[in-house]
Amino acid sequence: MADRLVIDLRPLGIPEVPMLGRYDYREAQRGLDLHAHRDVLEICYLAKGRQLYRVGRRDFVLRGGDVFVAFPGEVHSTGEAPQEKGQLYWLQVLLPSGSARFLNCPARDSRTLIQQLLGLPHRHFAGEPALARVLDEIFAAHRRASDPLQRTTIQNRLVDFLLRVIACARQSPRASVSPPISSLLRYIKANAHQALPLAALAARLGLSLPRFKARFKQEVGIPPAEYVLRCKIEAAKKRLAQPNANVTTVAFDLGFSSSQYFATVFKRYTGRRPRDIQAELC
Repeated sequence: MADRLVIDLRPLGIPEVPMLGRYDYREAQRGLDLHAHRDVLEICYLAKGRQLYRVGRRDFVLRGGDVFVAFPGEVHSTGEAPQEKGQLYWLQVLLPSGSARFLNCPARDSRTLIQQLLGLPHRHFAGEPALARVLDEIFAAHRRASDPLQRTTIQNRLVDFLLRVIACARQSPRASVSPPISSLLRYIKANAHQALPLAALAARLGLSLPRFKARFKQEVGIPPAEYVLRCKIEAAKKRLAQPNANVTTVAFDLGFSSSQYFATVFKRYTGRRPRDIQAELC
């Protein structure tokens, strides 16, 4: 299942934004092929989930709350990864040249804003929930076609969004996971074949279950139960690639209640069925 919305703001007299999009994927979709946007700055805000982007030979793994920026002309993709389950917003901004006004700002402010965007100190950094709220306000304003202040409202929200992105980028890059959580992540990966109840994982850190869930999501970007499932799916992919692997056996070995449920979860996170991996090896 997929909930996807894409709008073009050029018909409203906002030529700087040829595309604003939002998706809320319930299962993984086909990955993005190599592509570039001439004269276009693309800003992605991952509200929830996890997503990999590749620029050149470098991979950037986003977790919920992260921002990723592709600068004009840069070739980028999702590498071999799919567009993963989660919620993501993206904004494509056409940057004018010369002294042209930008989003109806005075010429001097326009130049400064463009310089700040092109000079962002990081391309991957922690965002803030307000970024999604501002973009949602733009989608809502876009639906109010009869509003005489529609264009002004949207332009102001766009400037607000860009200023917030600049402010977030000036902070430190995405904070690394703390040593206790990092150790727990390694434990989960190494024991993906076992039952991993959240209460037991919380106890390993000496935290109550509610506190554990909150801290885990804050640091990792996704809930612990989802992380456990992702690790099990990664383990399943390796097992299924082995000769004579049996889907049902792999499912039960990794703690799934049935091969049907395993196949459903597998497709949710990879966009493929378990048997697709085996078919690729034949």
